[in-house]
Amino acid sequence: MTYFVWIWLGILALSAILEFVSMQMVSVWFCVSSFAAVILDLCSVAIWIQALVFVLLALLLLVCLRKFCLKFLLKNDNTKTNVDQLVGSKHTLFEEIKKGENGSLKVNGVVWTAQSENGHAIKKGEEVIITKVDGNKLIVKKNIEKKGDK
Repeated sequence: MTYFVWIWLGILALSAILEFVSMQMVSVWFCVSSFAAVILDLCSVAIWIQALVFVLLALLLLVCLRKFCLKFLLKNDNTKTNVDQLVGSKHTLFEEIKKGENGSLKVNGVVWTAQSENGHAIKKGEEVIITKVDGNKLIVKKNIEKKGDK
């Protein structure tokens, strides 16, 4: 066993700490690669081979598995925010939307910038349906459903 085993173990520990702090699925591959280098060092493999295996394995794992692992780990992160829950709700237009311009919509006491979904004008007082939230703008369309229809 050479002193390089301690270097590889130090890289492993540092990578593990960095991954714990960042949670970006980058440093974890260096942990795996340094562990492989530790095993190679314990088997008395030349240092240049250890370094080559470390670099190639880290790059291969990073390129091939990072996106898959992030997708797997974040698949249940679909919690709707309060703003996302506005989509589909009906409200009365607070300020007229002129053709190609913005208007205003009051939702739960908060005045939002409103934009017509198709660019057409919508008069003040008309009932609209929120179809999308785009940053701080609500994209709306005119509600064509009659009040008696349901």
